[in-house]
Amino acid sequence: MAEAAPGGTAPTTADEALPGTPSWYSVLHDSAFMFASVCDLDGRLLTANLLALEGCGFDRGEQLGLPFWRTGWWAGSVEVQQRVEHWFRGVSGGGEPVRASTPYFLADGTERVADFTLQLVREGDEPQYVLATGMDITDRLETERTAAEARAAGAEASTLRQVAASRARDLDALRETEAKLTRALALSERVLANVGDGIYGLDADGRVEFVNPAAAELTGYPADEQLGEDQHSLIHSHRRDGSPYPREECPVWLALRTGRTVIADDETFWRRDGSPIPVEMVVVPTEEGGVQTGVVVSFRDLTERLAAQQQAAELEALAARAASDRALSDRLQQSLLTPPPEPDHLQIAVRYRPAAHEAQVGGDWYDAFLQPDGATMLAIGDVVGHDSNAAAAMGQLRGLLRALAYDSDDAPAATLTRVEHAAQGLAVSTLATGVLARIERHPDVPVTGARLLRWSNAGHPPPVLLAPDGTVTELTSRPELMLGIDPDAPRTDHVVDLPDHHTLLLFTDGLVERRDIDLDEGTRRLHEVLRDLGDRPLEDLLDEVLARLVPEAGADDVAIVAVRTFPEDRPRPPEAGPNRLPPTFG
Repeated sequence: MAEAAPGGTAPTTADEALPGTPSWYSVLHDSAFMFASVCDLDGRLLTANLLALEGCGFDRGEQLGLPFWRTGWWAGSVEVQQRVEHWFRGVSGGGEPVRASTPYFLADGTERVADFTLQLVREGDEPQYVLATGMDITDRLETERTAAEARAAGAEASTLRQVAASRARDLDALRETEAKLTRALALSERVLANVGDGIYGLDADGRVEFVNPAAAELTGYPADEQLGEDQHSLIHSHRRDGSPYPREECPVWLALRTGRTVIADDETFWRRDGSPIPVEMVVVPTEEGGVQTGVVVSFRDLTERLAAQQQAAELEALAARAASDRALSDRLQQSLLTPPPEPDHLQIAVRYRPAAHEAQVGGDWYDAFLQPDGATMLAIGDVVGHDSNAAAAMGQLRGLLRALAYDSDDAPAATLTRVEHAAQGLAVSTLATGVLARIERHPDVPVTGARLLRWSNAGHPPPVLLAPDGTVTELTSRPELMLGIDPDAPRTDHVVDLPDHHTLLLFTDGLVERRDIDLDEGTRRLHEVLRDLGDRPLEDLLDEVLARLVPEAGADDVAIVAVRTFPEDRPRPPEAGPNRLPPTFG
């Protein structure tokens, strides 16, 4: 090996490099035998190893990012800078590698000589980096020059004395080099013993010359069982599926054959117990005196990374399925949430806001329709669950309720009981809360008299009645079972007057209940908001309620049905919008 250049500062780490530095560079970072640096194709110095920068006395932060030919190694000569730039541009443009002896300079200005190589690193067929390596040969050249002078001088005593003196200096230099090499080897051994990646040193025939503790632990083979063995035959002779792996196709042998650095990210080593290890590896050729002597193989166990990738793929597929389910359920919900009718002196407005989370498809629904006798039916409900099954069950339950309520003039409580029996007979098994209400005329007063609201509540948040002056009345009743538990459970009708200019609100619990707010607190906030909105147009009122109580989509859907009453002895007010009635009532 060539000797290290004199000088040096405290070691640094391989991660002190510019963005874009290749992962395989870490194999070269602590080399005590050769200079190594990596540049992008434009010449920008991405990183260099300890020997090349700190070993030559340079500050790493001042050198990284400079054009390679303007770094401190060439700063002592414009001619050398120009020659290095010419070499670099030729290699980065796809030309042949360059190997030459060239002057270079230490940080203190001392001129030295290096056996210098520039070569292009490709990934696949694409050029990616320029790798510069070199070894200091100053002392070797000096020794060779002195020996030549001694031979030319013959037997002259003065020449012999010069040769003797030169040899003495060479001996001193050799001792100094040996001491440096010893220190460098000790540092390398400490690095090899503590890195997490496995590292092998192989000779030119692929036999193991050294193996670090991580490689021994990962493969299960103690170091003494690997030294001198053919690495390919020992741990790399079969592919992941168990089929034979020919030596000539192995990345290690490709590097041995071509003298180029090889990176492979989908290889398999085999442990001593016969189990496979998925690995990525970097194979870097080693040279002595210009002759390739073997390779250094650095590898990393990919087991955890591949497991994480598989988990990420499964989560991505699950998210895609959830999004598809949500889209289907949203279409189902929207197809069922039809526009309400607009009887002559009633204004009906609705709102529906889906939950924020893709998977949180709820079973909230509303409905408003006219019965054959002209009464207005209102429904609000919430099927238990948050998925496509809940949305499908909501559609079935809503359809049953709509059909049975239209077909009969039964009171709401009796209709809910019929719905439960029909659902049980048709195997529509689901749990749901709901309110069914009927707006009808008072039987004992003229046409222009007051209306009545008749309703039955199956475990749902109670409706709210808002007066024009902001007075809020919660239409509470004795709690009764939700739908789907007991078809014969008692159900009760409740009746209240519905004066003109009042607003009735039916809503699902997503309006008043969230993770950070319980039902009682949410209901109190709803009442506070409504007190300011008694005389607001109905559409504006609903927009304001949502803006104040649910400014952003939450974890649950929100459905609202609101009805505003107007006197029947006067024309329908413009703010109520046009009449919209089914063809039967037109």
